[in-house]
Amino acid sequence: MRRKAPGRSGRFMLISTERVFYAGLHGKPSVRTLGALAICVPLHGTARLEIEGQPPRVGEILAVPAYVAHRITSDSRKVLGLLIEPETVCDEDLAEIIRQCDDPASAAPLAARFREIYATMALSGASGFTSADVDQIFLQRRLRPRDLDARISTIVSRFQARPSSNLSGEDCAREVRLSLSRFLHLFKDETRMNFRTFRAWKRGRNVLHHVNVERNLAHVALDAGYPDSTHFSHSLRRIYGLQPSVIFSGARRLQIINGRDVARGTLGA
Repeated sequence: MRRKAPGRSGRFMLISTERVFYAGLHGKPSVRTLGALAICVPLHGTARLEIEGQPPRVGEILAVPAYVAHRITSDSRKVLGLLIEPETVCDEDLAEIIRQCDDPASAAPLAARFREIYATMALSGASGFTSADVDQIFLQRRLRPRDLDARISTIVSRFQARPSSNLSGEDCAREVRLSLSRFLHLFKDETRMNFRTFRAWKRGRNVLHHVNVERNLAHVALDAGYPDSTHFSHSLRRIYGLQPSVIFSGARRLQIINGRDVARGTLGA
């Protein structure tokens, strides 16, 4: 990814298997539960974060841990967002990102960095980017990987390669030669999330690759591994706080750029 003269105001999304950077319309989402650590920077002004049981927070940059239900509103029509898959980064670095976004002394410069990069980023040739590139560009450092048990790492890699997979807990347990109960327990110990929640998020995340495509949503749902369009709608609304029709209509002009680690045809992989 290169730099260009300031002034570009396009909408785009960079997607690798471990990171997503989004620059586009914010819409009016209700409560959502993303399966990734989420950083949100309004293009102008501030945003407001609401988490049940906590006082609202207002700032130029906001961070929410993975799988925490929340709502973000902003006066800015456009936002910049970075999603970091929690199973790929050690707990200490995840906590440091949140601390950096919460601390006024470090939050303002970080928000300014996001905005400056957005204003000067050239997308030509960006398809060769990696997750490490995203970390270096936006956070100015490489995040340390989570040290996963090899068996759990195998399963995580399966879902990164085939996020629409219908692999069950039983299938995964059999693959790594564990009982189902032992596999589910080990998976949660290693990743800090339960297996079914992880699988649902990967499936919902995979849909991001195709939100700018004009297709019948029922067909998208089936290709993405959902049993029917009703399940698809409920799942995406829970994850993103928006109905699928709203997500897809708002993304028609969105340019989507996949990283070098993303397989072609990911939706039906």
